[in-house]
Amino acid sequence: MKIIAILDFQQVIINGGKDVIARHGLYADRLSERTNHKFALKILTTGELSHVAPEHRELFLRISRTGPSFVRNIIALRRFISNNRNIYLIVSGDVFTSGLQALLSQIFSGRKIPIQYQVHADLAARGWASHSLKNRLKFLIAYLVIKNANNIRTVSNRQSENIKRIARRKALIQVVPVPLNTPTTLNSNKEFHDPFTIGILGRVQKDRGISLIDCFAKEFERENVKLKFIFAGNGVDDSTIQDICAKFPSSIEFENLGFLASDELHKFWNKTDCLLNLAPFESYGRSMREAMMLGIRVISVPNSGSLDLLDEVGPDWLSLWTPSANVTAPALVRKVKSLDKGTPHPLFSGAGSQNIEKLIQSWIDCH
Repeated sequence: MKIIAILDFQQVIINGGKDVIARHGLYADRLSERTNHKFALKILTTGELSHVAPEHRELFLRISRTGPSFVRNIIALRRFISNNRNIYLIVSGDVFTSGLQALLSQIFSGRKIPIQYQVHADLAARGWASHSLKNRLKFLIAYLVIKNANNIRTVSNRQSENIKRIARRKALIQVVPVPLNTPTTLNSNKEFHDPFTIGILGRVQKDRGISLIDCFAKEFERENVKLKFIFAGNGVDDSTIQDICAKFPSSIEFENLGFLASDELHKFWNKTDCLLNLAPFESYGRSMREAMMLGIRVISVPNSGSLDLLDEVGPDWLSLWTPSANVTAPALVRKVKSLDKGTPHPLFSGAGSQNIEKLIQSWIDCH
């Protein structure tokens, strides 16, 4: 049986919660079905397996007990490559730490096993590398990995075009959208809330454009429009939220739901009339697509993910906003309120399963 091995040295999968583990279990089942049980999926990890449900435990292979140690994990992966002749593909979930570990392990093992490098960040977009010192350092690592990569997996068309500027000419670049989370509870409320509620989902940090919330909110001050912001997501910090919202006009309310697991996200969606995405660099924008699965319109700053999505759904579903734009935030909200709410966009019906099939096919096609 041929093995497709996903690297999880950073323990993102094994410590990602039951939903993340179950999703990879689904990948393993679909891969086995598609290949008539000729392929098996294994997740190479350094984490503890004790908390993993019994039905998913054999999905993981603990090849090192050193934790996220850069050098020792390279040694462990080189040993795994050298000792297993049935490896079909190694999948690196990024082109940073895991990508560099995969590249060096391949070199040291002396075997030319195909490696598929997943690129999540829109790191080749103009301005990404210069956005911060951290981004500059990450870009240097990614540049080294991508220049030596034969197989690259991206999540959107514009991101792929950006990657082509730094990739090898003969590299296989496959666009595989991120599998969407099918909502467990559809938003049955087709009426807008009073006040109109704008949802912000994800990390509340500078690299996600959080400073633009103040600019967005102040555009409503002149018109004295009642409005509410609702925040939810990993990394949401109460003090940061308080600092931002303290600058809001008195007519604007806010609510912070904090981190919500995927089976709790209906608490956010059911209170949201429109999703706001302020990330300056977004390669795909899963939350924007999941909002549309619930019939919720989106306002976003221009980035690779939103521009690709705009091509797919049109301006009735996604409106672009920038602080210097001629069209103001209040005008965009009025536009959203003039359209219906709660009717899912047909483009995303069954998108979750379709994207999983594309993912599995990209693994099979890697040779």
